[in-house]
Amino acid sequence: LYLSNLFWKKITKFVSNCLPSLTQKSASDYNNFDREFLSEKPKLSYSDKNLIESMDQSAFDGFSFINPKFEQILNK
Repeated sequence: LYLSNLFWKKITKFVSNCLPSLTQKSASDYNNFDREFLSEKPKLSYSDKNLIESMDQSAFDGFSFINPKFEQILNK
């Protein structure tokens, strides 16, 4: 309790001054990402059909895009 009251303001000020200031010009602006990361080819990760079916999918209600490769997996 003593430390949290004494140092909280100083700690938050220090941390906020240490973090880089990131700017985003538009929703498609990717300038804050590492060039090496951006040059990597995307890969689909393996997914277990039974695991996916056992999870609550209501968070995706109204989601309109399904990757065609994933759709083929679901239809198997």
